[in-house]
Amino acid sequence: MRETKNFGALGWRTLALAATLAVTAASASAATVAITPGDPTWSSIPGENNAGSSTAITGAAPISGNGSLELTGDRTRFSMGNYYNPASNLGLLDQVSQLTYSWMVAVNSSNPYNVDYTPALRLHIFDNGVRSELIWEGAYNNVYGNMVKGDLYSSGIADNFYRNVSGSGVTLSNGSQVNHTIFDWASGASDAGVQWYSSSAYVSAISVGDGSGASGAYHAFVDDVTFGINNSLTTFNFEVTASAVPEPASIALLGLGLFGIAATRKRKSA
Repeated sequence: MRETKNFGALGWRTLALAATLAVTAASASAATVAITPGDPTWSSIPGENNAGSSTAITGAAPISGNGSLELTGDRTRFSMGNYYNPASNLGLLDQVSQLTYSWMVAVNSSNPYNVDYTPALRLHIFDNGVRSELIWEGAYNNVYGNMVKGDLYSSGIADNFYRNVSGSGVTLSNGSQVNHTIFDWASGASDAGVQWYSSSAYVSAISVGDGSGASGAYHAFVDDVTFGINNSLTTFNFEVTASAVPEPASIALLGLGLFGIAATRKRKSA
C-alpha cells in the first residue's frame, strides 16, 4: 500500500494546472514500454559517466516490475536520444505536456551535498542551434528535509524545472533562478518580457542521473520515466526481463495529475 506525502502546500494555480493536465492525461493515448538491458532505446553515451561510476538496469531494487535503473557514483547519465547531436529529434518542445519519474535513494548512499540529494531528470533541447536543458532536482521541489533513504518517490506534473543553457549557465530573471513546470516551459513561458524558447525548439533527448561531485558513494534507483508529447504518453519501465506487467500507464498518470507535486512514498530496502 502506498502512502502519499505532500512536500508542500499547493496554491490555486498549481491545483488548476494539475487538474487540467489530469484531464489531458486521461484523454491522451498511454503506453508502457519495458526497457531491458541492452535495449538501444535508452543507453549511456560513451564518456558521460565519470570514471568508476555506472548506470545499469538491475534487479537490486525493483520499483515497478522486476527491475530499475541503478545509479552508482558521481556524474551518471542514462538517456533516450543524444543531447549532443542536433539530428536527434524526439519532437517539438511546444508539444511536450509532461515529464515525470520515480526514484529512490539507497539506504547505503552518501554524498557531500545533502542527505536528500536526488537523481536529476533532464529534458534536452536544441533551439536554433543552441543546446539547453530543463532540469528537475529535489532542491527546487520541496524534497530537502522530507525524503527518507530507502523510500520510493515520484515527481509530479506541476513540479519545477530550471534551465541551463550551454555556454551561458543557469537562466536568471532579475537575478533569480527561473523555475517553471515542463508544461509552462513548453507552452511558451516568459519572464520580464523574455520568451525563452522559439516555436522551432525541439527535444533531442531525455536523461536521468546524478551530478558531478556526488561522490563515488552515491547510490540511487530510477524507474517509470513518463514523457508526454503530441497527445501521447509513454512510460519507460526499466526491467531486468520484459515479463512483468507494470501498472497501467493511464491510471498512474491520472494519479500524478490529481496529486500535482505530491510524492508517492513506499518503504523498500536497497
